[in-house]
Amino acid sequence: MSGFLPPASVVPPPPGFGAVLETPEVSALRRRLHGRVREVVNRMPRPLAEDVAALLGRHGRTRTADQGDLFVLFPAPVWSFLHWVPAAGHPDAERLHAAALLLHLWDDHLTDRQLTPDLAALQLRTELWRCLERDAAELCAAWGADSGLVARHTERYLCATHARRTPADLDSYCSLAREQAALWTLLPRLLETGGRTKAGWSPLVEDFAVAWRLVDDAADVRRDAVAGIRSAVWWELPAAGRARWDERARRPGRDDVSGYVLGDAQQDGSEEAVGRVLTRAAALLAAAADRAAAAGEEGVATELLTARAGVLTSVRRPW
Repeated sequence: MSGFLPPASVVPPPPGFGAVLETPEVSALRRRLHGRVREVVNRMPRPLAEDVAALLGRHGRTRTADQGDLFVLFPAPVWSFLHWVPAAGHPDAERLHAAALLLHLWDDHLTDRQLTPDLAALQLRTELWRCLERDAAELCAAWGADSGLVARHTERYLCATHARRTPADLDSYCSLAREQAALWTLLPRLLETGGRTKAGWSPLVEDFAVAWRLVDDAADVRRDAVAGIRSAVWWELPAAGRARWDERARRPGRDDVSGYVLGDAQQDGSEEAVGRVLTRAAALLAAAADRAAAAGEEGVATELLTARAGVLTSVRRPW
């Protein structure tokens, strides 16, 4: 399924990326992935399922999706690669990857308290894990894939998110982001070890995940600066700038970004640091696009280059 297809619609990307022109088939896949999540929700007890369905319906909702469109929150190709790999059109494969993407988001929002850890939110997390394990087992049996991958990818993800090590530099910070993307690379590895596609999809998804983390950190520089969060931008700061970020972490009002203006960014070195972080993200996307094009996957290569164009042209100046 390589090659260019006529564009159909422009989907606004997450901050920092270029807007991908989605074909009708890719747009249908995105909405179908939301439907796969709804299948998981429907397995929950009705009172909990109703609350979760309402919550998901408010995430990424568009005018064309009455039940929500959750995966507009995730940029192509972290989910759209399913379109370019024929075997990934299996319902179990779609449901597995939808669960993997949402688990990462759900855990992140539970950890930073964007989600209330009530029974409904925790039960959805449980159901997503069950779905992931059950669908992965079915695919391993059908494809002859390595059944040990599920445990290994789960362990990598949990170690990187729950018992995460402290990075020593930006390189190890990016390595940690790769580990945290382990659930997202599970389906690509099952496809590869089951002989359903050639090798190369899992590192592509991994590289994109790291680039997304860098772009997200650049977009969140004001919030992270006043909270003293050691993001990718912090690792690119000079020593004096790092010290000022760390000092702010001990102040009251750590969520008030209004006082962090361009003058503060210039004093810290944040403005230059953001540029270097985005340059690194763009390099990752370019390398991934080159590999995809060399493998004949022009469709996903175009998505990667479009994402990169947004990184290069929308330099973050949030001050």
